[in-house]
Amino acid sequence: MLTFSVVNIRERFVKIPMALLTIALIGGILLAARFTVPVALWLALVALSVTASLWRSEIAVAAIFALGGALYQIMSFEMLPQGQQLRLVVQIADQGIDYGKYSTYAADVLMCNGERCRAKVRITADSLLCPSQGDVIETLSAIRPFTPQGSGYAQSMYRRGYSGRVTIGGYKIVSYAPAQRQTLHGWAVERLEGLLPPSLGRDVAISVTLGTRAISGSELSKHYSVSGASHLLAVSGLHVALVFVLINILLLPVLLLWRGNLIRAVVAVAMIWLYVALCGYPASAVRAAIMFSVLQLSYLAKSRHLPENSLFLTAFIMLAADPYMLFELSFQLSFVAVAAILFVAKPIIGMINYRGVGRGIVDGVVISTACVVATMPLISHSFGVISLLSIVVTPLALLTSQIMIVCNLAALVLPLPAAQIVAQSAAWCGEVQNWVVELFAGMGVGYANLQIDTATLALSYVVMILLTLLSFGFRWRTTTEGVVPRR
Repeated sequence: MLTFSVVNIRERFVKIPMALLTIALIGGILLAARFTVPVALWLALVALSVTASLWRSEIAVAAIFALGGALYQIMSFEMLPQGQQLRLVVQIADQGIDYGKYSTYAADVLMCNGERCRAKVRITADSLLCPSQGDVIETLSAIRPFTPQGSGYAQSMYRRGYSGRVTIGGYKIVSYAPAQRQTLHGWAVERLEGLLPPSLGRDVAISVTLGTRAISGSELSKHYSVSGASHLLAVSGLHVALVFVLINILLLPVLLLWRGNLIRAVVAVAMIWLYVALCGYPASAVRAAIMFSVLQLSYLAKSRHLPENSLFLTAFIMLAADPYMLFELSFQLSFVAVAAILFVAKPIIGMINYRGVGRGIVDGVVISTACVVATMPLISHSFGVISLLSIVVTPLALLTSQIMIVCNLAALVLPLPAAQIVAQSAAWCGEVQNWVVELFAGMGVGYANLQIDTATLALSYVVMILLTLLSFGFRWRTTTEGVVPRR
């Protein structure tokens, strides 16, 4: 019988102590981002709270709150002047977003007018330049404000520490020093491209596996955006999650060995990081790899709630190391997606309790639906679109993506001609996925240009959190009413 009690909520929440500490740290960061408070005052509050917690342990939460504000202020970025011609030395910090005629990148400012500094800007480069992560560029340019000025997007970018946007190209570039390429990533891309002749199926399969931008700016790329499946073309936390699940499934026989659980955990963590290296260490994948590594190791313990606690522990450590990460979309999407798997998809899968042949498909549909619904407000707030089609397309695309990733990773280690056979299988799956995406994109329904504001975004996740807490109160209880006890 299903029963509800507020006591169940409290008991469940007590078993996840890192949740409260992480929420306190986030609260301090948000307050420091909204109001300028002297670092000395934050540190004084930390010392006072730590001292008071010796008498009342609950006050330790206030110390963590003050610590979040102090870390945000201590690690703050310089805000460079806008509208002035500056001599900047910048380093490209991510793989960028391709819009066809131009691309945008996050960049760290290493020097400004000959002096070292710690600042960030958004770089806009034309399609002819195509910088890569790690490239160092010296440019004579002016920093422009984010547009539209005063919008939620502009305020969000300044809150994340960006001074503004810089357009580079042509005569504005003084010097250009390409980064030393990730040889493992470059070798993997070259290997897969050399196995088959060019085709859209092959290019999509490689993009899904290694995060290349082979179809960026094409008509097919627009279809992926309309159908809500464009996130599959860039390696992110979702891809690391797929690899995490696939590795654990493949390593199930290892559990029969002595200390098999430990062996599986160590091998799985090593394989996760090997996959991230093959993708070229994109920031979003690295963050997800940290989360899933901690999650994998947490399964060595016997506690049912250790995976959930490990998620908050990982977020706590990452935010303490870099408070500005809280405002990075990739961190938000990774955290929300993993939380949706643990707090929503996992209980639903347990209730379904399906043990049939298609269990993997059922679990995949539940997990992908939970992730899509949980991340939809963030995507709408950041990109101004809501694609209801993604709820249908993503589960189908995840199935083909899993096949493509497995086949392409196998093609990297298999000899010829076996490598060509499995790579061709990946390309065929790419063609099938392209057909599904084009089919749903051509329907012209389920897609809306809608950008929710920050207040609506916050309200959406408050409702989700309250519903999750409410679900903690339900518990299945076996009733013995009407049963005569044995004597």
